[in-house]
Amino acid sequence: MPRKTNRLTLQLPPEFVELCDGDGVTPEMVLTGFIADLAGIMNWADNPRADGYSSNGSDERRMAMEYYERVGYPWFNGG
Repeated sequence: MPRKTNRLTLQLPPEFVELCDGDGVTPEMVLTGFIADLAGIMNWADNPRADGYSSNGSDERRMAMEYYERVGYPWFNGG
């Protein structure tokens, strides 16, 4: 069964775009990488994901979750 996908249109601040440009990466690469790390998305060679999302590694997954929890997102709605 195919996974449901969600589309989001987001205006990016020029500071973020300039940061990415300065490092030679696209904003899409940075955001999809962070999303994959936070969600623990693995892109296995024997079962690749069509959407291209793939974690950057175990340390990156841990640090993304630490950021998410430190900001307090899990508790925003009393969770």
